[in-house]
Amino acid sequence: FYATCPTGFERLLADELRALRIPSVRPLRGQVAFAGELSSGYRVCLWSRLASRVVVVLARGAASDADELYHLVADLPWEEHLAAGATFAIDAHGTNAELRNTQFVSLRTKDALVDRMLARTGTRPASDTARPDLRLAVRISREHASVGVDLSGTPLFRRGYEPSQQHRLSRPPLRADYAAALLALGGWAKRSQATNPLLMAPFVGSGTLAVEAAGMALAHAPGLLRTRWGFDGWLGHDKDAWDALVREAQVRASTADDAGTTHPTLWLDD
Repeated sequence: FYATCPTGFERLLADELRALRIPSVRPLRGQVAFAGELSSGYRVCLWSRLASRVVVVLARGAASDADELYHLVADLPWEEHLAAGATFAIDAHGTNAELRNTQFVSLRTKDALVDRMLARTGTRPASDTARPDLRLAVRISREHASVGVDLSGTPLFRRGYEPSQQHRLSRPPLRADYAAALLALGGWAKRSQATNPLLMAPFVGSGTLAVEAAGMALAHAPGLLRTRWGFDGWLGHDKDAWDALVREAQVRASTADDAGTTHPTLWLDD
């Protein structure tokens, strides 16, 4: 797997994943790689406050030119990942000497996937960049590529508590992952577990910092409010494993609420 993040967040994200007991964490540029069972990827989706997206890697291989990329993608059993009639989208990142722009990388990946599905199932899947059933991630690094499924769907920093378009704020809200990064740098995750912790937040703005701080103190998984995930339309999705993690998170949140041992005080000033 790898979890993407804003540049500069890599160390913070790596520390967060280690705290979640995710195996084989390795910070890279703009992302953190990790290993484990599918449940590890699900756990990061549900609990990470710093990751933008979580991708499970299906294949890595040579992609020095368009033909190699095509064969790498076409060799994957897409009929085991994408249901007949389902839609897909491709997010391409990176270039090399032969694959010079991400639009071409996306197009060549699409051709290989469609050709494979047409040959194996007799159906031609359609792309949908706005709301696909399955979002794929292709990354080119020098003469190699990785191909994976985006488990998150919409970016993870969209928690579900953001104001709607009908209730726009007078100023742009602080993104949730940036608020979480500020709190991580200040050591709030550890401090919030002390008895009656205090957080002073001048210039609180739209309140994102306060919401993230309270969620951390009360052990509320940031993904619990989300209603749609990238794995919902993936045939490889393990619903039982996901449901078990959600139940665990719900119990943990309710236990923290009922115990009442932590009473965070948020001193806010705008």
